[in-house]
Amino acid sequence: MKIKSLTLRYNIYFIKIIIVKKLLSLFGIISIYIVSSAHTPYYYYDCYKQYMVLNTEYAFLSVKEQKLPDGFEQYRVAATEFKSDKSNNKQYQGNFGTERFYTELKFEEKFSEEDYLELLSRIKRENREIIISPYFKVKNNDKIGLSNFFLR
Repeated sequence: MKIKSLTLRYNIYFIKIIIVKKLLSLFGIISIYIVSSAHTPYYYYDCYKQYMVLNTEYAFLSVKEQKLPDGFEQYRVAATEFKSDKSNNKQYQGNFGTERFYTELKFEEKFSEEDYLELLSRIKRENREIIISPYFKVKNNDKIGLSNFFLR
């Protein structure tokens, strides 16, 4: 009788351990899924999430003068024609009446997503007066840019 009760206790103990291990594994898998999906950029279109990936070939640039900042040639980039925001009375970063110009940058070099984000951060650190933003891709479009302008 003692042997049967000990065996039963050990069986219950091992079953509990197996259940706890499986629950921990399930929790780990769910956590990894949540963390990985939380970092995927998206927007809503027609009430559906549209997932995006970084387009490391392009970037948006907003500047105070109609030219690339000094030292930009080191990044091997081509810029489209500068366009004016045509608003001398809007507020930008706390300053009224500052006209800004924007352009699309195309990098000659191919970057990994990590290198691309690091490059944009470095450009911003070196040029405090500029606004630089990433571009994205979706399945039906190769370029979606972020900007500090709302165009009509």
